[in-house]
Amino acid sequence: MFNNFKYLVREGLRNAWSNRLMTLASVGVLVCCLVLMGSAVLVSVNISHAMTWLKGENVVMVFLKDAVSGSDSYSVDDVANQIKSVDNVDPNNVEFVPKEEGFNALMSRFDKGLEIIDALGDTANILPDAFRVGFKDQSRYDATVEQLKNLDVVYTVRENREYAKRLEGIRKTVTVVGVWIVGLLLVVSLFIITNTVKLTMYVRKLEISIMKSVGATDWFIRMPFLVEGVTIGLAAGIISFALVAYIYSSAASAISQVMSAGAYPLSAIILQLLLAFLGCGIASGAMGSLVSIGKYLKDDGGVSGE
Repeated sequence: MFNNFKYLVREGLRNAWSNRLMTLASVGVLVCCLVLMGSAVLVSVNISHAMTWLKGENVVMVFLKDAVSGSDSYSVDDVANQIKSVDNVDPNNVEFVPKEEGFNALMSRFDKGLEIIDALGDTANILPDAFRVGFKDQSRYDATVEQLKNLDVVYTVRENREYAKRLEGIRKTVTVVGVWIVGLLLVVSLFIITNTVKLTMYVRKLEISIMKSVGATDWFIRMPFLVEGVTIGLAAGIISFALVAYIYSSAASAISQVMSAGAYPLSAIILQLLLAFLGCGIASGAMGSLVSIGKYLKDDGGVSGE
């Protein structure tokens, strides 16, 4: 039994090597498919991470009108008291943010991205003065934001809910586009794998006929081709995982600059990601092999010893 298994595995590997150009083509297309799929998954994971972080944040930025910021009639304490008077605002979580501080924070976050703005001069007036405001009850978030917007001194309120909605829209778009692209590439990869295995079958047509004539079962004949397909899928899965892990690790710092929540740690899902890549690769390779050999055996009449 073990000797038979060794023989079948060895034959499958030999098939893959004999048709190495087609094998490389199959691996290449499947790698493209898996990399896109993995990238789409990681984008969705990071968006979900950001949305979870936003749900835990109950702080908004309340920007003041320019007339209020430069007026001698209003002091910082006066405006702060108006904001604190709003129901559900936490009076201990109301912090004044001068326009200069807000601009410097923006500059430090985007680093070189705003050098051109800095070169224009008078950067202190680009952003208005603001207050960082926290709420007592998260369930009354929307109502409290509306109350703040209705204050005469307030120009606008930057809230996380709108950001969360945009993230949700991006996630849906990425999911839909990703599914279509991955589906298309998966069909192409299955087509190439199927033809790779089919080419091997035609080369070994005489050998297969001899095996059938001496009573070999269909599954005994299938196994080398199944091993060939699994080998293609396994190689594609390993290469895809390495590429996605490298790209994500390199892009993690950039993601952290774009999202305040920071990039989702790869270490938290690296095992699941590896298993997913290997599983998808092996399943694709096996499916392509089984489809091609199954059609061949059916067209050729099969055997009675199955």
